[in-house]
Amino acid sequence: MPKITVNNISMYYEQHGSGDPLVLIGGLTADHQVWKSALRILSKHFHVLIFDNRGAGQTDAPNIPYTTMMMAKDTLALMTALNIPRAHIVGHSLGGCIAQQMALIAPDKINKLVIACSRAKPNTLATMVLTMREKLQSLGMTDDVLAEYVMPFLFSETFLSQAMQVKGFIQWTLNNAYPQTAIGYQQQLHAVAHHDVEAQLSKIMIPTLVIAGEEDCLMPAKYGKAIAEMIPNSVFKIIADCAHMPHVEKSHEFAERVIEFIDP
Repeated sequence: MPKITVNNISMYYEQHGSGDPLVLIGGLTADHQVWKSALRILSKHFHVLIFDNRGAGQTDAPNIPYTTMMMAKDTLALMTALNIPRAHIVGHSLGGCIAQQMALIAPDKINKLVIACSRAKPNTLATMVLTMREKLQSLGMTDDVLAEYVMPFLFSETFLSQAMQVKGFIQWTLNNAYPQTAIGYQQQLHAVAHHDVEAQLSKIMIPTLVIAGEEDCLMPAKYGKAIAEMIPNSVFKIIADCAHMPHVEKSHEFAERVIEFIDP
């Protein structure tokens, strides 16, 4: 299993395909497997790096408060260690917050930027939903119940109306050989709950695509639109009939949007 030590943690990573470097950064709780569907398409066009953020999957989960700045430095250090001097960056949700920090502190490392279903400052509804999950986990709720709890906040009504898809997501969660620990969740949640770079976004001059899910109640489209309005060289796109997980629920359309933006 490919692991490398950067920023005083051991990080798990995989590289797929060939072409211009493309780095995919997952959201809260997610490990590299969340990109599986989109990766099939993206790896035909790019040299794709996927990895587990600190606190998830096979990457270390130190019990200290995480910040999106800290996690941005993890990603940049991983790129340096793997001899990736510059790349296109795609960040989803928490990953989008990490990508924003990367664009602010290391714009020379980024060619084009994609921010999906993310935010620039704290969101009360999302914080309440995600904190409740933490409380349920502390009360001993099983992983299948936790997965069922979060699904209405992650997927569209169309997705949720398909019993096999609901069952498949729960089973996928239960089959994960490296489930996120309570500490990992708590510290990743700290990072996203304290992320606030709204006042700095106008400094980002990198060509940016902001993607939102039409039915995303966790990170409503208005937050993505606000990000796009603050970043000078940006475009805003909505994926219809989709909620918070376009790279899972609408993986083909999501990948095509990324490809069209990076290589028009």
